Amino acid sequence: MSQFEYVAVLISIIVGLSLTQLLRGVGRLVATEDGPRPYWVHLVWTFYAFMMTALFWWWEFRLAAADWSLPMYIGVIIYATLYFFLSLVVQPGRLDGITSYKEYYYSRRSWIFGLIIALILWDFVDTLMKGFDYFFELGVEYLAINITIITASIVAIITPNERYHEISAVFVLIAFVVFQYRNFFVIT
Repeated sequence: MSQFEYVAVLISIIVGLSLTQLLRGVGRLVATEDGPRPYWVHLVWTFYAFMMTALFWWWEFRLAAADWSLPMYIGVIIYATLYFFLSLVVQPGRLDGITSYKEYYYSRRSWIFGLIIALILWDFVDTLMKGFDYFFELGVEYLAINITIITASIVAIITPNERYHEISAVFVLIAFVVFQYRNFFVIT
């Protein structure tokens, strides 16, 4: 077993738990009629968390050719763990006292967007661990989209304004999907 295969097993377990948590939450919406009322903005962020987590696993495939070190190993495990924490906050395991996902979303927005900010900042670290050439290869678009999402997340933490949350959820999702498609459609 190669170093990457050994590390990939643990990453896959953490990512699998994260995706399971998100899918279980959405499945609960479909399967139960007496659960919390859905909120479309919350569902957009659930989808965003799902896509980020699934694409994280896809991106990390590039590490198959990397020379592994303890800091790199710990860095990737921390990265995967942040995705797991985001999945737990976006789609909680227990719904005690939650009657509406709208109320839940606004009450947990600091955690949701704080974790999104942490993930993007950690992505900068992860990208730099792959080398400055790789970091700069991603170009200005990489920095622009991530700084935009960080800024939108900071505002989302501060404001409970529903119109802002609706617009930013749609904008961030579209920008994220377009960037990923343009840059990572095929891993070389």
